[in-house]
Amino acid sequence: MSLQPESSRLVFRTALRSRANSYANRRRAKDLAWRWVGTKWPQLIPSASELESSALERRCPGQRLLLTTNADGSAWMLEVAYSEKNSRRTWTTRATVTDTGEADLMTLQTACSNLDSAPAVIAPPKLLGAWVERLDLEDGGVAVVGEPRMVGDPMQLDAFCDHVLLDQRALPVIALTNKANSHYYGVDPRGLSEAVRGVAHVVCLTPELAADASQRLGKNLVPVPGAPRIYGMHFSPAASPKDHPVIRPPVVAKAQDPGALRRLLCQRVCAISVSP
Repeated sequence: MSLQPESSRLVFRTALRSRANSYANRRRAKDLAWRWVGTKWPQLIPSASELESSALERRCPGQRLLLTTNADGSAWMLEVAYSEKNSRRTWTTRATVTDTGEADLMTLQTACSNLDSAPAVIAPPKLLGAWVERLDLEDGGVAVVGEPRMVGDPMQLDAFCDHVLLDQRALPVIALTNKANSHYYGVDPRGLSEAVRGVAHVVCLTPELAADASQRLGKNLVPVPGAPRIYGMHFSPAASPKDHPVIRPPVVAKAQDPGALRRLLCQRVCAISVSP
């Protein structure tokens, strides 16, 4: 059973493992999900006794909530759908917390209906940021964090290249490097890291080490000063640069809106998350 309309299209999804595997860890993930619901749709919050239900459905004008849990309690799913004001769009977000036996798996996805009617602002739900901050999550064995990783020495460069080349990596890597004699990365690294936490990794390299990365990543696929490069999954030095693009904002947007590139990058990594 799902609240998602048939006309909906996925606009974001992520699946992250927690290094912890415990009831307390899963309880924390669920509590954070309920806190997120309470902040956005307080009318949908059930009573304290209902919070422990194995199945629940609640409705308010333009809002619906569905909760299901499997027989042994190892898989918990919370889904919320709401209608956007002054439009025909319905946004549906589904969060799951699953005990796989070896790890706790947290998944989150958002779908939207009537996307073709007008441009939509695509961004991960704030619940994902709360999970990244409060749970010990990883992507292919690499910790998922909400801040940029700094690459300032050869050992850190090796770790960066290993990460980009890691076949088990499921999240893209956004690589930033500054121009010589400048701290300009093209986008604020911390603001970007917060915006894409749980959807992409953000790494900042010195210009010298960015150039040295050509030895392992290929001269046409190194980070570019002042312009973020997105390394998608299953990267290899033989890849086409268009598959791991450098992202630049329109000149007009850059001058008028300093946050334009951050939002563009966020939309691009969300699109990557639902690509085949």
